[in-house]
Amino acid sequence: REVGELLDAAYEGQGATKGLMVRTLLETATRAGAFCQLRAKHLSFREREIEVVGKGDKRRAVPIRPALASELRQHRGGRESGYLFPSPRGGHYSKRRIQQIVKEAAEEAGIEKRVYPHLLRHTMAQRLADEGMPENLLQRFLGHDHPATTQVYYEPSRPQVKEAFQEATE
Repeated sequence: REVGELLDAAYEGQGATKGLMVRTLLETATRAGAFCQLRAKHLSFREREIEVVGKGDKRRAVPIRPALASELRQHRGGRESGYLFPSPRGGHYSKRRIQQIVKEAAEEAGIEKRVYPHLLRHTMAQRLADEGMPENLLQRFLGHDHPATTQVYYEPSRPQVKEAFQEATE
């Protein structure tokens, strides 16, 4: 629910480009530093993916949903070079500015808890794990080197433990 409210607020309160930035950050589960460096040429509409350059210059292909691909195609237009989301001065946004954009969208949505780019990454990772994405594929999607980093998304929650206990003891 909060995710939808966040995206609605980002599009309505901050405009289409900033809304698309928040949506792309969420749906690709990209770290803010890598997000700032996304290039127009990193998009492949045929493959429906975006190349993300992560920590240590590691590259990975991140799949994107058709609706996001459509919005990104419109946003990019005919550009094949430069940053995917150029700043008003033509360079790239800073990590700090991306944090501010996410924070502003959360405030406009009336979300009281602290919302920041890495929380969006965790939110998407948890959603994918909860929907049954295999652990090794989520690890690849997120660009984690070590399986242990990804396993946190597969830890049972307290309500899940309680529900399993109740089912087992009935």
